[in-house]
Amino acid sequence: MLKPAQLYKEQLEEKEVESWYDLKNIFFHGWAGATLTDLADNNYECHAFVSVDSNEDIIGYISYAVDWSAMSADRFCMISYQKGNLEFVKDLWKVICDLFEVYHMNRIEWYCYADNPAIRGYRNFIKKHGGRECGYRRQTTKLMDGKLHDSVIFEIMADEFHR
Repeated sequence: MLKPAQLYKEQLEEKEVESWYDLKNIFFHGWAGATLTDLADNNYECHAFVSVDSNEDIIGYISYAVDWSAMSADRFCMISYQKGNLEFVKDLWKVICDLFEVYHMNRIEWYCYADNPAIRGYRNFIKKHGGRECGYRRQTTKLMDGKLHDSVIFEIMADEFHR
């Protein structure tokens, strides 16, 4: 179930700190170090959610920036703290549908490191629901492993989105 992240700030910070030193989260943090998420005190420029289970425990985090003048959402940030949890996947799907159906965004954009195992899922997602790979950037970020990684940019336009 999706809840505003601001209501779970302390629990979210604990989950984030736990994830810092786990190499399986190398592609989430995006650099050689990590900081706590700075949750905004409004929802004008950014929407931030936690995915919680029936016990109100956080199973994932989803956020994105909003550009209301361009009706665009980008800078997606998503992490599952329980890999393979279908509840998180359902919540992520709800966020994407809401962007087009509730907030009437014209487009959404996100990127993924080219060697992130999740990229396969993103490619399958855009193939099934509309969208495309719209860019490839080489050696953009140095991660915890000390290597430079390429990134792939994805986008979905509202008129191409298939529910």
